[in-house]
Amino acid sequence: MVKDRSVITGCGIVTAAGSGVQVAWDALRSAQSLGRVLDSTEESPSFQGALLPSNYRPSPEIPKNVVHFLDRPSMIALDATFQALKEANLSSGSGDARRFAICDGLAYRSPGQAALFSPYGQLIGNVLGIRGPVVSNTGNEASGLAALAAADRFLQTDSVDIVIVTATQTIQPKIITHLAEQGALASTESAPFDKNSTGCIPGEAAVSIILEREEFAVNRGAIVKARIAGLGEVFDPTVEPLQMPSSVEAGRSTQEALGNAGYLQNQIDHVVASADGRLEKDSAEADGLMRTFGRHAYYATVTAVAGVFGETFAASGLLGLGIALEEMRLGEVLPVAGLNNPIEGADLAYILEPRLENLDCVLVSSLGMGGNAVACVLQSYD
Repeated sequence: MVKDRSVITGCGIVTAAGSGVQVAWDALRSAQSLGRVLDSTEESPSFQGALLPSNYRPSPEIPKNVVHFLDRPSMIALDATFQALKEANLSSGSGDARRFAICDGLAYRSPGQAALFSPYGQLIGNVLGIRGPVVSNTGNEASGLAALAAADRFLQTDSVDIVIVTATQTIQPKIITHLAEQGALASTESAPFDKNSTGCIPGEAAVSIILEREEFAVNRGAIVKARIAGLGEVFDPTVEPLQMPSSVEAGRSTQEALGNAGYLQNQIDHVVASADGRLEKDSAEADGLMRTFGRHAYYATVTAVAGVFGETFAASGLLGLGIALEEMRLGEVLPVAGLNNPIEGADLAYILEPRLENLDCVLVSSLGMGGNAVACVLQSYD
């Protein structure tokens, strides 16, 4: 039996649009891809990428004594985290450091690529002086939402009060080479759920979410953004390491999230999907949603953020969640950028233009190469 639900009190985002939740929102509202053609090198073929802007500068909140020792992914990981802490009205010295934890979604790496010497979660723990658990979660594109599920489990044990959930993804030449070899890179524009899309556009991002025990957040006077109403986390053992989960397992993750929340299909107002222009992934997700919602499918509007930000791999699930939080706060849903010809066989209510919509319950889904599927139901907090 699930105890009191976890609540979200802070969010920080860095994308190819720049630093900040508002910057990301404005970019998504424009419905224009941030991908640009990059020159080829000896290590990497020419490709489109939604990479960090050339004028990106790290957050001034990052301690000056560590800035000079950080590489680019470390900087954006800390940037997103300090944004989230500020919104949650927390600082590195607030509360008992033993009651803080970190759950980090490991960055996507190509086969044979060296692993991270120090995962970003450990870096954040070092900078903030956190003394509670610091754990890393795998799952490729689903690792960010897998980290959220792990954080929720920590909070259910009452061993910690606050968990920083984070995921960071930057793009290296070996990742591009690997994706090109798999035929996964878009040759032209990339559009989620579009049957004419030729692949994905790799993107860079860092996202951090502050998750708290509800009682603790309320007692300290935090402003709650949303409640985690339900989570579904499954694995498809039938797929190869470079395949996406089947539509059956994609549907099972969303069904479990609804069941965990105690919700019926018609109670979900909106879906933020992880579709990114790769037909295998988009078809599995669309079919999975149809399996979950059945005749109620058309009443839950559907969007995806990868048409603007690109496929941000490890960060993609948390990026979708961060955008969902803004949609709920503002009462506005944003379109699937570039979608003109929806894939056949899934009668979903895709958002094609920004519009106002009252959102009480939002489903965020994430599918990862190799078999992981995670879904989260967000509930508005009154």
